[in-house]
Amino acid sequence: MTRGAGGTQRGASVLTDTPRPGRGPYRAAVHFSAAAPVRRRPPLAAVLAVPFALLSALAVAFFGFIALAFSAGDLSGNRWLIIAVPAVLAVVLVVGAFLLLLGRSWLVLCLPAAALALCVIAGVLDGTFGDGTGGFILLAWALPGVAAVLSALPVVRRWVAARRLGRRTHGSQQAPSSS
Repeated sequence: MTRGAGGTQRGASVLTDTPRPGRGPYRAAVHFSAAAPVRRRPPLAAVLAVPFALLSALAVAFFGFIALAFSAGDLSGNRWLIIAVPAVLAVVLVVGAFLLLLGRSWLVLCLPAAALALCVIAGVLDGTFGDGTGGFILLAWALPGVAAVLSALPVVRRWVAARRLGRRTHGSQQAPSSS
């Protein structure tokens, strides 16, 4: 055994002066998954993104119903896309809000919210949306946009990644069930 800087033998315990097998004097056994459990509660940005996503899904449903009523049910040509695309995005937004609260995925909320915001912006620039709606079209654009930004914040992405890693390591430590 060799002497360390403080006069103790390297590999020996400071208190008992007996060697520790396999470890140096400053190396402790560290288990990262057990030492730092992942928070179950989502961060504030994720909690705030969920109501924005749900409100934008409700706004899409409301405006889609109004568009369907004004078209008198005539969805010939490409008119059905004006109803179908935002409706599908709204359904995916609701699923994404649920998955974000569970810590499963932030991307399922972020992508349809950003796509919905871009659809509204494209419709306003094209002239098909927003004629005579006052400030409601700004609300229909801002709700999914804010939901997309909040769900893509680094704190939310880190939390979801830590939850995934926690589930992965926790699942590998469990004994396989016999069926």
